[in-house]
Amino acid sequence: MKEQWAKELYVRGEKQADHPDIFEINRLAFGREDEGILINDIRKTRSYEFGFSLVAVKEDKILGHALFSKGFITHRGRRFKCLVLGPIAVLPEHQRQGIGKALINEGLERAKEVGFGAVVVVGDPVYYSRFGFKPAVTMKLRTSMKIPDENFMAKEISRNALRGIIGTVMFPREFLALAEADKKREEEKAKLDEKAKLEESVMLEARDIASNTLNKPGIVEPGKNTNTEEESETVVSKEDNDPVNESADDNNVTSINVETNISDPTDEVSGGEKPEENNTVM
Repeated sequence: MKEQWAKELYVRGEKQADHPDIFEINRLAFGREDEGILINDIRKTRSYEFGFSLVAVKEDKILGHALFSKGFITHRGRRFKCLVLGPIAVLPEHQRQGIGKALINEGLERAKEVGFGAVVVVGDPVYYSRFGFKPAVTMKLRTSMKIPDENFMAKEISRNALRGIIGTVMFPREFLALAEADKKREEEKAKLDEKAKLEESVMLEARDIASNTLNKPGIVEPGKNTNTEEESETVVSKEDNDPVNESADDNNVTSINVETNISDPTDEVSGGEKPEENNTVM
C-alpha cells in the first residue's frame, strides 16, 4: 500500500532538505530567482506558518510548491489573521496536470482545520475563481499595494468569517520588496522599449533620406554645359588644327563656332536639352 501511494502524486509539508529543490522549481517556473528569494526570506520571519509551505511529490521527486504565509486584516484598530497564498510554482514539464490544484486544495483544507478565517491571493481571477476566490473589493477589503481590483482576491474559509470586517490586508513586508522590484523592472523595460522605438525611428528616417538622395536626379545649373569632356575635346581640336597663317576673319568665325558650341541649348554637346527646362523640372 505504501509503495502504491509513493507512485501517486501526494502533497506534504516541506522539509529543510527540500529547500534547494523548491528554489529551483520557482526559478524554472517564473524564469527568475525573485520568488525563490522571497520564500527563503519569509522562512526567517514570523510570517512563516509551519505546515503551510507545501510540496507536491511523485516517485520521491518534488514537482511543485505552494506557500501560504501569514498576513493580517486590520479593522478598527484590531487585527484578524489570514493566509496569503503565493507564490505557487510547478515544474514547466509537469504543468497542466492538476498539480497546482492539488497544492491549493490541500492548503485550503489545512487552513480550515487550523482555524484561519480567510485566504487572500494575487493572481488570475479566472483560475482562482475555480477555488471559490472572489474579488476582495466585494468583501470590502483593500490593500496598500497597487494591485488591480480584479487580481486581488479573497476566500472565506469559514462561513461569514469576514462579515462586518471592512479593512486593509497587510501582506508580509517581503511581498512589498518583491512588488517594488517588479515595478522597477517594468519601468526599466518601458525605458528600453522607448529607446528601441526612438532608435528605430531614427534608422527609418535616415533610410528615407538616403533613399531620396539616391533617387534624386542631378541638378544642372542654367547656362552650364554638363558634357565638359566633349566640349574640351572640341576646343582642343580647334586649337590644334588652326593654321599659323590663318586670316583674322577665319579666326573670328572659329571663335563664333566655339561660343555656339557652349551656349546653344540645342547643340549636340549639351545633349539637346535646354538648361532652363532642366531647372524647371527640379
